[in-house]
Amino acid sequence: MSASQSEITEANRRLRLLIDSDPVEAILQARRLLDGGSNQQNIAAGVLIDAGAITRDGAAVQTGIDILRCLHEKYPDIPAISYNLANGLVTLADINKFVDVNWYLDTSDLRREGRYLLASVAASKTDADLKSTAATNLANAFGKAHRWAEAYDAYLEALRFDSTNAIASTGAARLLLRCVKLGLGDPSVLGAVAQRHIERAKLNEERIKELGGTQAYEELSKLFEVNLPGGAYPDLSCADEYQQFIAHHRLALSPTIEGLDLSLKRWDSLEIHSLRESIKNNGVPPLFAMFNILKADYLAARALAYKALNENTADSGTYSDTLDYAVYGINESLLSLAQRTCMDVLDKIAAATSEYFNISENVNRIYFSNRWYGNKLKGGALQWNPRLKDAILKNNSALIALAELSLDTESGGALYENKAMRHASTHRFIVVHDLGSMPSRQSPFVEHYAAHEFHSSVIRSLQLTRAALLYFVDMVSQNEAIQPPPEGIIATMEVPYHHDIRGEDSE
Repeated sequence: MSASQSEITEANRRLRLLIDSDPVEAILQARRLLDGGSNQQNIAAGVLIDAGAITRDGAAVQTGIDILRCLHEKYPDIPAISYNLANGLVTLADINKFVDVNWYLDTSDLRREGRYLLASVAASKTDADLKSTAATNLANAFGKAHRWAEAYDAYLEALRFDSTNAIASTGAARLLLRCVKLGLGDPSVLGAVAQRHIERAKLNEERIKELGGTQAYEELSKLFEVNLPGGAYPDLSCADEYQQFIAHHRLALSPTIEGLDLSLKRWDSLEIHSLRESIKNNGVPPLFAMFNILKADYLAARALAYKALNENTADSGTYSDTLDYAVYGINESLLSLAQRTCMDVLDKIAAATSEYFNISENVNRIYFSNRWYGNKLKGGALQWNPRLKDAILKNNSALIALAELSLDTESGGALYENKAMRHASTHRFIVVHDLGSMPSRQSPFVEHYAAHEFHSSVIRSLQLTRAALLYFVDMVSQNEAIQPPPEGIIATMEVPYHHDIRGEDSE
């Protein structure tokens, strides 16, 4: 007999309390609900996963996943089921003991699917609380893959949905403090922003227990005792509209996640600081030229996106109205170019990585999707690219981040839609509609998107490309730091700034 809604709600409340006090008993009682209706099964599966995470009971977690897979097949459009399934997959990966970096290979399928589901819930039309929690868990998943820039964006997305989400606030603060510790960015600015996140979390500290339980509160509330030195919070009062757009979406190409240093004319300051090479090599290492192009391409894409989204560009073209609320013109093409350029930058990062690690292959067949891993082993298991394996085994976390990011851009990944839009705009046609996305007539050569979806996708592409560039520079920095000192004669070649040589900043 199916339980009433009030009985289901009460069972969920009781089991959630039991998870904190006696997770083993919570698992036992949850199993008794598995013969009930879909709602009872969904609740039971969620409890099996959360209590199984605390007790490290893989069998309980796997049972929860199996139940949720069946429910997800029946009800693919119910975000709560997708959310619980995502948590189960990520949890099963987490309780798989980390021995070495091969953990990322062994758990890649679980974590990749989990990220995809969490991203889909965060982008769905469900209630704000669930969207915020999904974005928070997505941020946590990014953090475990060393994808700190994307994690920060996801924490702020969670706070946009629910400003009282203290787990997201503390997560953002911890990430910024980690950046300070690693020397990634301006410590004064990062510390000030972290302090503001901590203060917001303190105002809503009861939400930590609501969202994460007693164990999470005991861990995260330690941040409330941290006494950070005073720092300068980003002052954007004098910023122009373009600079405000960049700061709002965190698109500056500098290691400091928040704000812009407007005292600098050239505040996109991310750069490769130094490389060590044999003195036998002549000329400036090609990697400097490559990064110049990567940087300029990204900045061009960012400028195009801003122009299309915020300026009413004069358009001399005439266009036929297709009677389906489609929007045609320069702005839409500028957005397509920005989207396409972002994805092109990712492929160029793969080529630059090949140059840096001296991987000699057909340069016309190097893509972001095929750079980081070797051929799959028998049975479909991933393996590291043999030429990158040594650096990965030495825990180059930024290299791991790039490899993990590449998985999400492939079919079934959370970022695949961004890549698919690039292919569609390059080889076929994209039509954007300001009302709905239904065409007047269908064609296999045309893909249709609602304007708000396409605009959001371009911003996401800019953010993920910025993150990839940050990881690339960090990858080089980490690898340079562990290189043995060169033998024989040591000399220094100064690589000046291009704009100084050209006299572009002279009075």
